[in-house]
Amino acid sequence: MKKEWIHPNTVTGDAATEGRYLKREYINESFWREVRKGNHILLVAPRRVGKTSIMKDLACNCPEGFAGIYENIEGVSCKIDFYQRLFELLLQSIHRSKLKQAKELVGRWTNKFRIIEISKSGIKIEAQKIDYEKEIRNLIPELKEAKVHVIIFLDEFAEIIYKLKKNGCQEDAISILHMLREMRSDDDFKHFTIVYAGSVGLEFVIRNIDRPKLINDLHPIKLGVLSDAEASMLISQLTDGASIQLSDDIRVYLKQKISYLLPYYLQLMIEAIDDIAFETKTAVVNEKMIDLAFLNVLKEKKNFEDWLLRLKEYHSVNFSFINELLQHAAHRDHITVQEIYSKAEKAGHSEDYMDFIEELVHDGYLVEIENHIYCFISPLLRQYWLQKYPIYHA
Repeated sequence: MKKEWIHPNTVTGDAATEGRYLKREYINESFWREVRKGNHILLVAPRRVGKTSIMKDLACNCPEGFAGIYENIEGVSCKIDFYQRLFELLLQSIHRSKLKQAKELVGRWTNKFRIIEISKSGIKIEAQKIDYEKEIRNLIPELKEAKVHVIIFLDEFAEIIYKLKKNGCQEDAISILHMLREMRSDDDFKHFTIVYAGSVGLEFVIRNIDRPKLINDLHPIKLGVLSDAEASMLISQLTDGASIQLSDDIRVYLKQKISYLLPYYLQLMIEAIDDIAFETKTAVVNEKMIDLAFLNVLKEKKNFEDWLLRLKEYHSVNFSFINELLQHAAHRDHITVQEIYSKAEKAGHSEDYMDFIEELVHDGYLVEIENHIYCFISPLLRQYWLQKYPIYHA
């Protein structure tokens, strides 16, 4: 009887959770230490490091006395929608607490607004014409008496601020930022924490509306790529019980091939390796299979298109200049600060050219390899740029 092929436990679409997610305890410990200090958190990381997975894990594993909830709020389109979503998330989070006082608090507010359902999918409210901003300000101070500390993990918050500005509603964006800043500084709101994260840097978006002071109180927690040891742990975790077999030497080769050890890249490569192994019925992985998997991953343009589309969206006015820098780095293996400055002069960016470089480094495109010399941090991303722009004229 033919033995059933067991595929690795990978995920390359949605955020990694449970067995597909590698928990890094030092991140969790750092996070809860800062929350207990009373800090509101800004998760700072390059793209695809796994911010969403980390937030979901933190929200689902709160210590006693805390109640957390994760929400991707990218779809919010106006100020009123944001306040309504925040109000509903507050009640959903409190509802999750097992504390008697928290249950009583939810009961009072359920009666007040004729709430007929609170579930994972949302809240059904019969009451009409609710001033959600006002009720948020009324509800949060009651958390102290309920002995519950609510933590709301807002994913893609910067997207809302950017979208409001883009749609001509910059004052609404500034109003939201002011309201959140006021709550963070008010002693009546000490039992409430917001965690901000997203695929676009909040600092970049705020800088574009010239209001840096509205987020300068946030405590940044920096999230990096996996260490070599952590990458080995994730490989073992994903392939545990699977048919493919990776020797120690092959695992080293795989990590060297990826170089920039994003969990996302590891998931992509292991999935591609498994496809090759399954097709050829070769369970023992070799270097040629890894090389072929690398090429197959690059053939799937959707794996990398978002890196390009994000630049076109958020740097639409300056995209040509930024893309010129990246094409040079891809084709010439690196780009020096003098070359950057020369291009910046032609593009009219001789005053702020390093701001763009800092952004590209922050978001996981480039890395400084020597003093003022930059190259693509990821071989995969560099090869994608070469495929996208195969001809380059300096």
